[in-house]
Amino acid sequence: MQIGELASRAGISTRVLRHYESRELIESTRLENGYRDYAPIMLQRVLWIRELIECGFSTRQIRGLLQHLDEEEDSEGFLACLQQHLEKLRALDALLAQLADRRARLAAKIERYMPLQDESPFAVAPPPPVRVRSTTTPE
Repeated sequence: MQIGELASRAGISTRVLRHYESRELIESTRLENGYRDYAPIMLQRVLWIRELIECGFSTRQIRGLLQHLDEEEDSEGFLACLQQHLEKLRALDALLAQLADRRARLAAKIERYMPLQDESPFAVAPPPPVRVRSTTTPE
């Protein structure tokens, strides 16, 4: 499949695909006219790369993981990459716990200093009164 079709199916730009290729995350062959041609399996790889980037992995880390996946006999390297995933997951869990603690402390302060909702600057103001024009004619 050509670059435009892969980009469309993956929901990303052709520029991003070229970047992934320059970082050796995906590969293509060249057609006689010079156009890139991607194997259908590259769609799954691109979607997976996007997920890993959203999880905070660098393209360098992703390239290492992909290399180990491509080399089926390198189980030690693959296990090391899985360990990276686990460490990233633990870091995200720690960050979530930290954010939950901050949120709880902030909510407690708000509750302590603004006990009545009417005094809160975040309270929803009532809608302005609606003025209805009379449809009757004056006598």
